[in-house]
Amino acid sequence: MVELDQLTALDGLQWLGAGEEVARRYDISQATVSRSCRKVLKTFGLQLERQNGELDLIGDQTLLQLERDVHQQARLAWRRPLRLEATYWSAPTLCNTLPPGWLLGRSNIVGVRRNFQLLQDGVVDAWLAGLPDLPTADQPDLTAVPLSRMPVFFTCAAGHPLLERQSLTYDDIAQFPTLALPTGSYPLVEQALQAIGLWNDGVRMTRYRRDLWEGKAEVELVVGYGTPLSMQISGGALCRLPLQLPFASGDALVFRRALGASPRLQQLLDHLRARVARLARMNGEIVPVSLAEPRPACGDHAKSE
Repeated sequence: MVELDQLTALDGLQWLGAGEEVARRYDISQATVSRSCRKVLKTFGLQLERQNGELDLIGDQTLLQLERDVHQQARLAWRRPLRLEATYWSAPTLCNTLPPGWLLGRSNIVGVRRNFQLLQDGVVDAWLAGLPDLPTADQPDLTAVPLSRMPVFFTCAAGHPLLERQSLTYDDIAQFPTLALPTGSYPLVEQALQAIGLWNDGVRMTRYRRDLWEGKAEVELVVGYGTPLSMQISGGALCRLPLQLPFASGDALVFRRALGASPRLQQLLDHLRARVARLARMNGEIVPVSLAEPRPACGDHAKSE
């Protein structure tokens, strides 16, 4: 009902969050982005509104979803680039090169809800997510393929009083504010940290901003969190504290289960596994996940929430 490039403009706005970003990545003018979006919205009788910092569609999206499914199949058939979203730490470390035909997003969407929705709607084709918050039984149409595991540890600014201590406990950490995101952003992380009295210095952030996350820990007495990959791109401004969090992190590729047999997805997985293996050779804390290693069933994951 609408052309590939017209729907690409609307999808791009929801995915990337700004017309100039759509224009830059797809090499079209912002005027073309606006005209294409108006055409799609009129065709399907929808409205586009910004809610909680993100652009959402208002109205019955049944026909649009059918159209998106067709357009996703066109991307899988090389008619247009496939769309990959990532975390702010995996984009520069695992996605600095990609197989042909993949387009990387801004890699700044905070939390799982928005990313899951973009995948379920077919706006995004795959998301390189961070463990432990992967799809649960509530998202049976999504699947995750873990690629790596790594520890999560506490971080702070140089000169922080905690750096003067030879050993640390969670009670020591709890004496200082600890970074937190809006409720439900990362449910399993939030649950684990609240259980030990942490996750209490709230940050209102739907799109990643360094000044609101690592930046707070760099200039205040706030305690933050890090992994080997996030520290690799931090620029050395944060110090690692000698205490790990009560859960592991890592990377996993999340996509619609129906796309699992696609050679394009398998090519991306092979590429990312090779990138993980290279990083693991340079840092022993990064552990590649074996293809044969079982992941928790969705039901078991859901019960842990």
